[in-house]
Amino acid sequence: MSDYSAVYEERFTRNLRRYASLRQRIKRRIERTLSDPYANTELLGDVSGKLNLRGCRSARIDRNFRIIFVICEECRNIPKCNYCFCEGLLDKTVIFLTVGPHDKAYAMR
Repeated sequence: MSDYSAVYEERFTRNLRRYASLRQRIKRRIERTLSDPYANTELLGDVSGKLNLRGCRSARIDRNFRIIFVICEECRNIPKCNYCFCEGLLDKTVIFLTVGPHDKAYAMR
């Protein structure tokens, strides 16, 4: 049973359809993330000077694929979090922003 509830941004669901061959691995990673979103994830900041992902987290699916998400209880306390869409949501909510190959995920495509 999940401790956290999930919200999926449109970009995430679109990319999930695009990478159908990895769908089962992605879903298993989502389940693990919802159980404990702080375990085996990386807190992001300014990535390569291009995009400010401050407040976001990354979870590995495999060597090259990542899920980018925010945890509402965490990002509310991070100044200048560009991806905090948590207004009206409970603290125990995880918002999945995107999924894809490393470079595309970190570019929020």
